[in-house]
Amino acid sequence: MIRVLAMTALVPLAAIASPAHADVVIGPRAAYYFDNGNLRTSSIPAGQVEEAVIDEAALELARALYPGEVDFVGQQEGVGVLADQIVVPMAGVMINFGDDRDRITLSGLYGQGNGSFTQSQSISRTLSIQEATAVDFGLAVASADFDYERVDLEATWQRRTSETFAFLVGVRYERLERSGSGTASIGLTPNVDNFLLAAIAAGLNEPPPDPIPQTPLNSAPIRDVATQQTFSARAGVTAFVPFSQNATAFFNGMVHASYQPDFDVATTFLADGVGGQDFTLTETTDAEVSVGPDFAVGAQFILSEGLALDIRYRANLFFPLSGEQTFSDARVNHGVNLGLSLRI
Repeated sequence: MIRVLAMTALVPLAAIASPAHADVVIGPRAAYYFDNGNLRTSSIPAGQVEEAVIDEAALELARALYPGEVDFVGQQEGVGVLADQIVVPMAGVMINFGDDRDRITLSGLYGQGNGSFTQSQSISRTLSIQEATAVDFGLAVASADFDYERVDLEATWQRRTSETFAFLVGVRYERLERSGSGTASIGLTPNVDNFLLAAIAAGLNEPPPDPIPQTPLNSAPIRDVATQQTFSARAGVTAFVPFSQNATAFFNGMVHASYQPDFDVATTFLADGVGGQDFTLTETTDAEVSVGPDFAVGAQFILSEGLALDIRYRANLFFPLSGEQTFSDARVNHGVNLGLSLRI
């Protein structure tokens, strides 16, 4: 998940503005942003493990043999994430047109980046039959290196009310595609399975079976792909503060409402690691609605007649109102934008 923002032309070229008339400003844009979307963990379920981690048919047979004396619990003991923030250098272009009162800005950026991700999860399972109890511990570790492709498109309208103040509104579309390869390893002690089989044999008056031996971690290569989209609307104000004859500092403060549709994360376990054909597990991430601040601080420097340099730092915070993440587990995107603006 990265937020690379392209509002590098919201500030008109105030220091080189001519009397009010329609004109056009164009220029290249570059950005370097950080996204903590892959570090959010509040969506990972805690508590009892819903997936089957025991032979259900054998467990039901034990319950039939020992009515009211069989209890089984699978419990998640903890989850850990070790990852780099998503970093995507981007480049693109901006076009800005209008007059000294109203201006429209259209911008687009594209970039590629990479990062690593490791998630470990531990579980326990406890089986009690009559007065006896057996306990197991298991571990699952998935690690991958990801490549990212990102597209950011934005449109804004600015209404300037004075030499130092303006209102602005805008819409934004972001698309982040990821693909990566790595390894998944799973291991679980066999104490509960052996205890269950021995209890069934005793209940049927049969000799106990040979115990299931402890095996090493079962590992397989994996491939993971996902595409995430975000649609946003935002509104706010801009303040301008000239600090020299050829330079103006500015601050953009906005609030946004954003919608991220649900998306699928497809993990393919490759045949050469599991001794059979490839198979894919698909997990759907629920749609998310979020709100938060979007602010930028920077300065614009007039290099020559009709040419200016724009430098700014911009940050966005996404506080979820719905979806799998909690409100306090915000997504944070921030970084630096750099651009040239040429009046034509």
